[in-house]
Amino acid sequence: MSAADAPTTPPRLQLHDHLVRVLILPLVPRAVQPNHLTVARFAVTPVVWWGIGTQQYTWAVPLFALAVLSDIVDGSLARVRDAITRWGETFDPVADKLLMGGVFVILGLRYFRATTLLIIAIDLSFIIAGAFWQRAGHRIKANVWGKLKMSTQVVAASLLLATALGEFGPGYFAAIHGLLWLSIGFALASLVTHAI
Repeated sequence: MSAADAPTTPPRLQLHDHLVRVLILPLVPRAVQPNHLTVARFAVTPVVWWGIGTQQYTWAVPLFALAVLSDIVDGSLARVRDAITRWGETFDPVADKLLMGGVFVILGLRYFRATTLLIIAIDLSFIIAGAFWQRAGHRIKANVWGKLKMSTQVVAASLLLATALGEFGPGYFAAIHGLLWLSIGFALASLVTHAI
C-alpha cells in the first residue's frame, strides 16, 4: 500500500472483527489482500445473478452466501492487518450494492416491485454521490448506517431465497417488506452522513 493510498487514521476494530480474526483470518494467507476478495466478489456476482435467475438454487445460494461472507472478511482483514486502501473503501461498497441489487432485481421485484425499485434507485444514487464526494476530496467509507442497511438487505434477500423451499404465508412477506423499509431508512441515514 503506497503512502498516498494509506488512510490518515489507524483502523479501529469493530466488534465482529475480533470474532473474524479468531475464526477466519488464520485461514487467510498473508498474500491475500482485502481488495482481492472485493475483486472476487465483482467476478462471482453475475454468476450468482444467473444461478438465482435460472432457479439453480443448489449452487447459487451457497455462492451467494460465500459472496456475502467475503464482504465481512475483507473489511475485517483490512482493519486487522492494517491494509485499508482508498480503492477498497470506494469499491467494496460498490461490489456489495451490485450483489444485493441484482438479487433484489431478480427476487424482490416478484413481490415488492415499488419498494425494490426504490432500493435500487437509492443504491445507484450512492454510487453517483460517492463519485462526486470523492472528486470533492471527501473520503468515502462505510459507517454504522451503511452496515445496518447491508445487514437488513442480506437478511431480506436470504428470506426471499428461502421462498424457493416452500410456501409461506402473508405474514412472512410482510416481515420481509418491513425489513426492506428498514433498510431504506438506514440507507437514507448513511447518505446524509456522507457514507456508503
